[in-house]
Amino acid sequence: MEPSSIKQKLHHYIDVADEKKLQAIYTILEDEIEGEYFYTQDEIRMFYERRQKHLNGEGKTYTVEETLNLVRQNRKSNGL
Repeated sequence: MEPSSIKQKLHHYIDVADEKKLQAIYTILEDEIEGEYFYTQDEIRMFYERRQKHLNGEGKTYTVEETLNLVRQNRKSNGL
């Protein structure tokens, strides 16, 4: 599903959700909503290095389907 569709569905749901459901959603996301996270210089450098490798065709990339299969296999092997 496209991010814009997800946002639209979430906005609509939040507009019609009851107070208990709104509180539950907020509790799950509270740290991200209230908190701020800043990347360290090392993390930012790593992001740029990975990006450059990708652009040069040197980095390993995965399709969405490949990624989902890897996650599913990992969950199965961990008994989840």
